[in-house]
Amino acid sequence: MRRTSRISLAPTLATWAAVLWHPASQAQDSKPEREITEALENTGERIDLVGAKLGELGDRALELLPLLGVALAVVLVSWLLARLLTGGDWLFRWIQNRFLRDLARHFTRITIIGTGVLVALELLDATALVGAALGAAGVIGIAVGFAFRDIIENYLAGLLLSMRRPFSPNDFVSIDGEEGKVVRLTSRATVLLTLEGNHLRIPNAKVFKAVVLNYTRNPLRQLHFEVGVGVKQDLVEAQKLGLETLAGMDAVLDQPPPFALIQQLGDSNVPIRFHAWVDQSSTDFFKARSEAIRLIKTAFDDANIEMPEPIYRLYVQQAVESPAQESVHPAAGALEAGDTAADKRLDIQVEAERAAEGPDLLDEEAPQE
Repeated sequence: MRRTSRISLAPTLATWAAVLWHPASQAQDSKPEREITEALENTGERIDLVGAKLGELGDRALELLPLLGVALAVVLVSWLLARLLTGGDWLFRWIQNRFLRDLARHFTRITIIGTGVLVALELLDATALVGAALGAAGVIGIAVGFAFRDIIENYLAGLLLSMRRPFSPNDFVSIDGEEGKVVRLTSRATVLLTLEGNHLRIPNAKVFKAVVLNYTRNPLRQLHFEVGVGVKQDLVEAQKLGLETLAGMDAVLDQPPPFALIQQLGDSNVPIRFHAWVDQSSTDFFKARSEAIRLIKTAFDDANIEMPEPIYRLYVQQAVESPAQESVHPAAGALEAGDTAADKRLDIQVEAERAAEGPDLLDEEAPQE
């Protein structure tokens, strides 16, 4: 209580100074002076109360100092225990999915540390503070959930995609019309590498709801194209010649065998639609299709099978002659006739992208959908 006495001494001196400042003849006759004196006395009383409260808090803090040390020790031990248990994968090796493994690790760490904090607050008799904090956290969580709804939705969609795994790294897929090879699956987006070499990021929520067409999951893929022949040609002979040409290609599989269909009549020709199957694990689909078209066109030319085109009449008033110039692209000689080997150019780029450090939720050990 000595501290309180020293604090209350200041307003008392101020009151005496205010009284002594005025002459003795004016000490009794002014009402404003009495009001000022009373106000100073009330202020002194309030300061005394504040000083008393501060003194009580100081004494309480000194009493709780040993418990505060114990509480800090409990929090430190819980933090060290969480770091020891979640520092490696030995405790979570039974979880095959990498994303779920990381999620379980973070949840375990937060649970252990949170338990230590709750025990420390219980030691300090601050459980009421815990209830208020949990209530405030619930309200804040609802507000944050509405504010970051898209982020949470993409995160949950990434979790479900990593569990279902509708595609694997380097798969050629089509997602809502967007085609490319899968580079990685992050917590927010699926990254594709298009055939033009561009990076395409699609939000996981959109991928989860979209129709996903995986061209790679089944190595067998059917190619098809149309070739128009003249209306006076023997269509059976044209079909037979085309199928023999396809059967002679190394890239075309014998089973299922190739086949040809006539589905309509054109304006100036009859389109024949040829179908064949290739194995994408050893054959590039686009190269095989291009080679099949080239070989059938050559076979039809050798057999004098007419492949007419629509005829248009153009009226030219004045013809201007210009010397013909031949331009050859530098890479034109890179293509060889009969080349149907699998194209690995994009595969090399995808492997380089995956080798770079970055988040990836596609676990090759997880079961495929």
